[in-house]
Amino acid sequence: DLDAVLRAIVQRARSLLGTEVAYMTLTDPERGDTYMRVTEGSVSARFQQLRLGMGEGLGGLVAQTARPYVTDDYPDDARFQHTGPIDTAVGEEGLVAILGVPLLLGGRDVIGVLYAADRRARVFEREQIALLGSFAAHAAVAIDTTRLLGETRDALARLESANETIERAGEVHDRLTELVLR
Repeated sequence: DLDAVLRAIVQRARSLLGTEVAYMTLTDPERGDTYMRVTEGSVSARFQQLRLGMGEGLGGLVAQTARPYVTDDYPDDARFQHTGPIDTAVGEEGLVAILGVPLLLGGRDVIGVLYAADRRARVFEREQIALLGSFAAHAAVAIDTTRLLGETRDALARLESANETIERAGEVHDRLTELVLR
């Protein structure tokens, strides 16, 4: 169950990093943005339904560059493209310090971002960034495995359907052969 695995990853990341909030966004290739998939410790409905455009906010920058970013004061950090919807949701949640790391497939394909955040200023150490990166790698593998499993199931269903068609054709062939022989 992918949802249970992702929820467990986010919960453990929050617990081990000692943050008040942890969350994960996934890339939506059809819309060209990212959407909130799992939150832990969040209290704001607006925040839990947030979508980030590529390059917008800290997470959009992580998704766009495939590199971790950290801020100890998100509202006043000018390195990120602030937008009204993002700043409103982050403000409603009360987040100040945010760490975001990419979920990578194949070394460069960003499929999402894993975050750890606090409602107060805080410095994230290199070890914590590396730990969150490890959790992100596990999440990426789980997501990719689920995708591959789905593709395998679809291919198996198509093969079973083709096999049934071949069996019916064989039965028809045997009947026609029997009729011809009579």
